[in-house]
Amino acid sequence: MSQTTAFHTFGTPETLHVDAAHWIETRLADALARRGQASLICSGGSTPGPVYRELSDLDLNWSKVSVGLADERWVEASDWASNEKLVRDTLLKNKAADATFLPMKTAAASPFDAIDEVDALYRPITSPVDVMVLGMGTDGHTLSWFEDAKGIDEAMSPDITRNVAAIEAQKSKTTGDHTLRMTLTLPVVARARYILLLMSGDKKRTVFERRNSTHPVTQMRKAAGDALTIFSCS
Repeated sequence: MSQTTAFHTFGTPETLHVDAAHWIETRLADALARRGQASLICSGGSTPGPVYRELSDLDLNWSKVSVGLADERWVEASDWASNEKLVRDTLLKNKAADATFLPMKTAAASPFDAIDEVDALYRPITSPVDVMVLGMGTDGHTLSWFEDAKGIDEAMSPDITRNVAAIEAQKSKTTGDHTLRMTLTLPVVARARYILLLMSGDKKRTVFERRNSTHPVTQMRKAAGDALTIFSCS
């Protein structure tokens, strides 16, 4: 972790959730004040969900906020594993109901068949992203950047011009049966204005601080640079 990375440790999940929501709100409000519009990229997972619930009740000009996903499993939006479902159930309600949502899942049978369509949809909100919320797994993955996955070299290439990449991960305890995914690419992370990495549990913090060069989260940290802030809770 670089000396410029802001690392905040919270005593309870509840304080992390509230502070993270206000952290996001402040940066979206700044983007709205400067440009009249803002973009928010959301990740799935158990830690971000409560943050989105807190955020949904905060006062912003949500009609000018575009909300997208960092990655998505290739399942229907009604599926419990869908990140779209999580965001719709937790964020896109209350005061945030007026936000514009950009899905990643399409009618295509495979994410590999939908790259151009999703790339075109996401290009306007990823050049750059105002606020990106990320998580990480105990295996060192973030977004849907999994080691040894089909498509990972393209997704994590600094030279890729696309904003999204298709992934077919190796089946594991982390992926379960959901190995087909769409994900944002490394250049999108590299040019994001603000990135908030949420971590719960000492094991994840240990994985992050180990700086294992094979872990995608290590490459994310390098790409994010000074834009990265970390909120962690035991």
